[in-house]
This record gives sequence, C-alpha cells and structure tokens, in this order.
Amino acid sequence: MAAPTQTACDLVTEQSPHTFEITLDRLEIAVRDNGLKVFTRIDHAAAAAGVGLKMPPATVLIVGSPQGGTPLFLQHPTLAIDLPLKMLVWQDQAGQVYLSYNDAAYMSAIFARHGFDAQGEKLRAAAKGLEGKLAAATAAAIK
Repeated sequence: MAAPTQTACDLVTEQSPHTFEITLDRLEIAVRDNGLKVFTRIDHAAAAAGVGLKMPPATVLIVGSPQGGTPLFLQHPTLAIDLPLKMLVWQDQAGQVYLSYNDAAYMSAIFARHGFDAQGEKLRAAAKGLEGKLAAATAAAIK
C-alpha cells in the first residue's frame, strides 16, 4: 500500500485496498468508533448522474462532534461555515480507491480565520486531536 500523500494545501490522501463501497462503509463505522458523529453522506457521482453526467464514485462524509463544536460556534458563529469536517472517499479513472481529509495545520488555519488564536495550545491540541481521530478512522477503514 502506498504511503499517505500530503499536498501543500494540507490535504492527506491514503490509498485503500478495498472497493469504494467497502471503504466508505468501513470509514463510517470507524468514524463513529472514534467518537465522532456522521451527519450525512454527499454522493457526488449520484448528483452528476442526476444531470446526465458520469463520474467515478466520490462521496463526502460530513463528520464532527456536537459536544466539541457547539461551544466553539457559540464563541465564533462564523466557524459553522467551515465545520463540521469532511472526509472524502473517491475512486480514480483507473479504479483505485482513496480516502482524503484535511490535516491539523489546515484545521488550525480554519480556527484562525474565525478569530481564534491559532497558536493557542488548547486549539492546537484540539486540531491535533481531531486529526488523530480522522487518521485513526482512515487507518481502520483501509486496513
């Protein structure tokens, strides 16, 4: 299995050895097992089909923690435009399946954008903790 790749935009992408459907189902279970709530699935391929276009499977899971997020929204309501978090399971044209999510540096930038002190130890730790849960869910989904 390929090592995770990370681009300059702080996007982590891992290759899955499983089919698209199995990866997506395993990710949803793993997200819940890591203490996060799955709010919804957005099926981009189905949306494309609805307008007569075809694309490989690509589904976003919207995930978060109401217990952790709500107090932050109360402090800075605009944070709700960027949270909850997203995790993407997608398949390329060759049929390979991947799982992508944003890392802690990106999450820290989101906090800073909304007026939180991104250098604050508490927020840095929260971003790292969220990234850890996403990474753990990813690892469980693709093992």
